[in-house]
Amino acid sequence: MYNLERYHKLKSMVSALRRVELGFFPSELYYLENLSEKYEVNLYLKRDDLSGFSTFGGNKIRKLEFLFGDIFNQGAEHIFTFGATQSNHALQTALACRRYNLNPILYLVDVIGEGLAEPKANILLDQILDADIKLIEMREDEDEFEAMGRAEELALKQAEEISERESDYYLIPPGGASPIGTVGFINAYLELKKEEFLQNLNFKNIFLAVGTGGTLAGLSAANSYLEDEINVQGMNVTFKDDHYPAEMAELASKALKSAGIEFEVKADEINTDNNYVGDGYEIPSTEANKALKLFAKHEGIFLDPVYTAKAAAGMLDYLKQGRIEKGSDLLFWHTGGTNALFAEKKILGDLV
Repeated sequence: MYNLERYHKLKSMVSALRRVELGFFPSELYYLENLSEKYEVNLYLKRDDLSGFSTFGGNKIRKLEFLFGDIFNQGAEHIFTFGATQSNHALQTALACRRYNLNPILYLVDVIGEGLAEPKANILLDQILDADIKLIEMREDEDEFEAMGRAEELALKQAEEISERESDYYLIPPGGASPIGTVGFINAYLELKKEEFLQNLNFKNIFLAVGTGGTLAGLSAANSYLEDEINVQGMNVTFKDDHYPAEMAELASKALKSAGIEFEVKADEINTDNNYVGDGYEIPSTEANKALKLFAKHEGIFLDPVYTAKAAAGMLDYLKQGRIEKGSDLLFWHTGGTNALFAEKKILGDLV
């Protein structure tokens, strides 16, 4: 059970923040009948893959609603953000910019080394949207995080060159994982609690893919503040070091503060697992592709090889190990990203 008084306070504080309309919410809570029978649990999907005002939804839409509220408050026109070439966040930022007549500038790190000669999936859509794309080639001596840091430095330099006033531009961090963006998933948790009540459900575990971490931080912030009993289990898609839980706890606490709530989330309340990353970000794994095919074959639901399939592989392994109570209500947060099924062969691996 959770603290109902805190629920109403948090809902009131979040509702007071400026937010623009981008998604179709609440996203559906969808029961997976066949996989539930197979694994002897009551498995539900939170369909954030269907959340966008365009064909291409995903978890970043929730963050962008609050980020664009902040952008509107500031009056910025040039919107910078960062990601890999197949970044879901970068695409959704460009979509939101076009919805509200702003200028999207995308600094994209070429993690897989394919360039722009034959654009596919998200990078193709970015080009159709006529986003200003800056391709960042990775150096031999850096990983994707270091390359992303270099991209942010270059973006800030360009922002200062194109505008004399700081208020004219806005830098959204990778994945929208800023405190105000993270509020989007505090709000999502409140949405889930209402659905849970209306459908007479009692979730014991929530599984989700973790990249930049804003989704995990937002869900964990609300979970901790509400004193809820649900285990929020993040499944990493990039390797995270021992400092990561403390970093996400700090982001969660700052997100609550952005909503007017002074509350400290502890590092030991952030749950992640590195065991299903495989060889790294945007590098496919056999187990993830097996999970992807399982969801498709048994439910007609598509996951993606970069994020959700790796998280699903971890969840299914937890089920096989008996780490999830039989007969319990279990939620998998589908964060979108299925565009990656149409990306480069290096991302798909042995899927086909």
